[in-house]
This record gives sequence, C-alpha cells and structure tokens, in this order.
Amino acid sequence: MQYIFTRLLTQLIPTLFVASLLIFGAVRLIPGDPAVAACGENSVGTKCQDDLRALWGLDQPFFDQYVSWVGGIFQGDFGISNKGIEVWDVVATAFPASMELTLFATIIGFGLGLLLGILAAINRGGFWDYFGSVWAGWNIGVPSFIAGFFYLIIFAVALDLLPSFGRVPITEDFDQALLHLIMPGLALGGIVAAQILRFTRQSMLDTLTEDYIRTARAKGLRHSIVILRHALKPSLIPVVTIMAFNFAEILGGTLIIESVFTWPGMGRALATAVRDRDYAIIQIITMLIVGIFMLVYLLIDVAYVSLDPRIRIGARAEG
Repeated sequence: MQYIFTRLLTQLIPTLFVASLLIFGAVRLIPGDPAVAACGENSVGTKCQDDLRALWGLDQPFFDQYVSWVGGIFQGDFGISNKGIEVWDVVATAFPASMELTLFATIIGFGLGLLLGILAAINRGGFWDYFGSVWAGWNIGVPSFIAGFFYLIIFAVALDLLPSFGRVPITEDFDQALLHLIMPGLALGGIVAAQILRFTRQSMLDTLTEDYIRTARAKGLRHSIVILRHALKPSLIPVVTIMAFNFAEILGGTLIIESVFTWPGMGRALATAVRDRDYAIIQIITMLIVGIFMLVYLLIDVAYVSLDPRIRIGARAEG
C-alpha cells in the first residue's frame, strides 16, 4: 500500500500535471479557430466570432484559461463543446464503448497469446509451434486496420456471419454485443496476442531448462502440474512487463479501428472534435487517455512486484 501511495505522490500526480499543461497548450496549436469553425469561414471579425470566443474564454490569457479549465475539472465541470453539449455527456457515451472494445481486445490478446505460447513451448518443433509462428507472423506483419478490413470482407461480406458495423451495449443484449466485438477485437488484439505468444514461448522454454523443473519431474509430478504450477508463474514475469505497452497499443489503435467498424467510442469522438476544433472535448479525452495509461502502468508495476518477491524485498531494504 505504501508503494502505491509513493508512486501516486511522486510520479502519477506530477506526470498528470505536466501532461495537462502540454495538452492544453498543444490543442491551441491546432490550425484554425474554433469560433470561426462554429460561425462559418466568413465570420472572421464578426460579432458571432467575438461572442463565442468570450463565451469559451478564448479571449483570456493562456494561463487564465488553463487555471479555469483545471479548476472546473476539480469541481466536476468538464466544459461545453462547440455544439453546446456537455463534454461529460460526450465522454459518458464514448468512454464505455472504447473501454469495452479495449478490454475485449486485451482479453483476446492475452488469452490467445498465452495459450498459443504455452502450446508452442511444450510442443517445440511440432504442429502448435509451427502454427503459432505462422499466426504470429501474420498478425505482426499486417496493420490492425488492414486486418480489420480483411475480417470485414471474410466474415461480414462473404460469409455473412458477423455484423459489419456499430455497437450493441453488453447490458442490452450480451450475445449481439459479443458478435459486434469479435472483428474489431481480433483486429486490435491480434498483434498483441502475437507478441505475448513469442514472449511466453521463449520464457517458457527458458524456464523449462531450470534445475527446479528437472527436480519436479524427477519427483514424478504430473506433466500438467509441472507446467502450470512450477513453470508458468515465473514465465509470466516478462509477459506481464509488456502488458502495459500492449494495453497502450490497443487503446491507441482504437482511433483507427473505431472508424473502420463505426464504433462510437473515444477515438471517433476525438477525431470529430479535432475536425471541429472542439478544444473542450479534445482536452478531456486526451487527458483521460493519459490518465488510463498511467493507471495501467501502476497496476502493472504492482503485478510485477507480486510475481517477483525479490523486487518487494529490495524496495524495503532500500527504504
């Protein structure tokens, strides 16, 4: 618990502060004026533009705008979009959709990668090893949006097995929700599964040569117990280490995938906001993504410590 508190105080909070400042400044470097975008290209210097700039606080000094924005967040006020919609309403709609897709793709990536990696390691040189190598090569070599189009052509157009676009919330219809998730989930999770497969295979092969594994086998323990109880846990350490990067890759990849499959998540909302120069939405969604990344990195660190007790011992010794 002390470790988590220290990380929050020394890394997470300062990083979020710097990120908020950079994001707030970078958004204002986007070409174009949101007031002009809202009033029309012929509105430069008109009352409409001046009124909107005053309404959105764009006529104030930079740091006054920043302080007002951050203060509003702490008060639960995320601002108003250019279209007069509460930013919170946009986020409340888009966030669950993106997280649903990201978590599903992560489950696919981790589950398939771990399973195929274990099978490839214990069947080295056999069918599963060869299959895993070919499958990983396909997913690593083909970009996720190309894979998405491929799945659309095969499963939606040619075979007519899966819906080609849109989302159905899991709370409304679980079966239909899964059908809508399969293709974008595979497109996003495929490359992660390929990376997990390679790391798991190599880590398992290295672990299976350790003396304590040979000792466990010499004692007559069943093959499944040796693999699952003695070889798998230490093999997960490098796999867990890269999971944060894979989660970030999946979450970042939703921007394109959501456009391919017309998925109503943060990626589509962010793309629309950039097109409309909608500062309020861009800032909140970008900050939310940064916050998720930082939280995931913290959770991965905690998981890493739990898998390798030597890290915990070392940290306490230093403290």
